Amino acid sequence: MQALVLAALLAAGQEVDHVVIVSVDGLRPEFYLGDYEAPTLQAMAREGVHAREAESVFPSSTYPAHASIVTGVRPWRHGIAANTKWGEGGATRDWHWFARDLEARTLWQAARERGRTVAISYWPSSVGAEADWLLGEVWDPDGKDTVRRLTASSTPGLLLELMLALGVPEERIVADKAAIDRFVARAAAYLFRKHRPNLQLVHLLNVDEAQHREGREGEGVRRAVREQDANLAVIRKAIAESGVGPRTLLVVTGDHGFADVRRNVNPNALLRDAGYVSAEGGRVVSWRALARSSGGSCGVYVKDAADVEAVGRLLRGSARFDGETLYEVLDRPALDLLGYDRKAAFALDPAEGWAFSGALAPRLVDGLPTVRGNHGQRPTRPGLFTGFVAAGAGVRPGASVDRMRLIDIAPTVARLLGLDLPDAEGAVLDALLR
Repeated sequence: MQALVLAALLAAGQEVDHVVIVSVDGLRPEFYLGDYEAPTLQAMAREGVHAREAESVFPSSTYPAHASIVTGVRPWRHGIAANTKWGEGGATRDWHWFARDLEARTLWQAARERGRTVAISYWPSSVGAEADWLLGEVWDPDGKDTVRRLTASSTPGLLLELMLALGVPEERIVADKAAIDRFVARAAAYLFRKHRPNLQLVHLLNVDEAQHREGREGEGVRRAVREQDANLAVIRKAIAESGVGPRTLLVVTGDHGFADVRRNVNPNALLRDAGYVSAEGGRVVSWRALARSSGGSCGVYVKDAADVEAVGRLLRGSARFDGETLYEVLDRPALDLLGYDRKAAFALDPAEGWAFSGALAPRLVDGLPTVRGNHGQRPTRPGLFTGFVAAGAGVRPGASVDRMRLIDIAPTVARLLGLDLPDAEGAVLDALLR
């Protein structure tokens, strides 16, 4: 620990040549500000800089948020409107794994254009990205072909090299997020020690998984935070031992917070019963209006502009059930302020304790959620804020901000590395920089 503190002190005032961004999926500020067992995160917050709240995007979901972290723009500009892709039958099982889905300029593109080296370790929407060392985030939804997909989506020979150096529990690589995280963290540390990339992106999963499974305050969440903090320590140690520690900034951010949920709303049941969706065998055959669930929120798409007003009336008229409010209907002017998908006519933001399903369930309110915690709601809702800490070169030790936005990260990193990111909607976090 003394070596790490010394490295942080030596970094003060040094030029920034290397930035490592680690995303802890589902990171909440209380993990480093509260009584969680997270010594690495808490040390970084003390020695470096931190935010008391970091605002996600709408929907506050993993892939839209990660796209905003690396582009500095919101979903209506980068094009990743949900985790999964959208087809004529609604949401598909294919996620936005590929970098080609991004419609905005990324940090890794800006870095490569400046001749900087880039390493990407399991970052969303990175398969096919131009990077020097790429381990793309992809899997087989059926759990049968993940290793082949990972191999095909990685820099040739890299996954084999990492497997030989670190070992991979192949039989657990889909089902066990903690095992994936341990491998990804060690892979990131290995790559930084060996290659010292100027920009490195790392995504860790299991804190999110635990909160989905148990809700915000489960004991498994505390265990997942401890394990993730240990993974961060592995990466931080590699930076300290790399020889470029004094010129390196380590950023740890999240993508969203979490809300506890207890019941589901099924808007597509409402739209089906009103004649806007045709279905056979529980599957969509055709539609004029269809809901796209992001768990904690829901977009509603209308093909014919002539139907928009009637669909809006239907949604608003069904927003209460047995005297209880289920959701709020957000129309296009409100969505424009939130930077939401331009193709959506409406979005639904749930009342506390409620979540959305995209299923063609028997009725509007039917059944329990498959998870106890969820996200996707408007990012300013209490509990949905995520976290941000950074330590090392370029930042002011002890500085903090009450609130920042995920879209502020990319322009701040671009400033530190001398990169060109002119279209970013976010602002440079000057209060945190030296």
